[in-house]
Formats: sequence, C-alpha cells, structure tokens
Amino acid sequence: MLVFDAAAMKRRVELSGIKQRAISERTGIPEVALSLILQGKRRCEIGEYASICEVLNAEAGDFLKPVEPN
Repeated sequence: MLVFDAAAMKRRVELSGIKQRAISERTGIPEVALSLILQGKRRCEIGEYASICEVLNAEAGDFLKPVEPN
C-alpha cells in the first residue's frame, strides 16, 4: 500500500526555491491549507496533489511511500 509522504513533498518545495505563497497562487490551494498539508496535519486531496506535483514538476509517485498492511 502507498501513502502520502508530506515530508518528501515539503523537502521538494524547499529545494525548488518556490515559495509556498506562489504554489498556493498557482494551485488555488489556500496558503493555510498548503502549510497544513506540508506539515502532514491535513489530508492532501487527489486534485490538490496533482496540482502541487504539476507546479513542482514532479512525477505522481514522488510523494508516496510504501507501508506494510496491518
């Protein structure tokens, strides 16, 4: 099973040099919501995920990590 890796997305944002405000403006995701997503405190909906990947020029699987099923 794959789950969203907020830490990987946050690292990519930091490395990209693109400010969260710019990502927010380009994706339509409110800055507060984006910040919470990057902190892993808010669920990243599929449309938001796709928009963020597009802005960061990332592949769809770049921010997913495998987990063992229970």
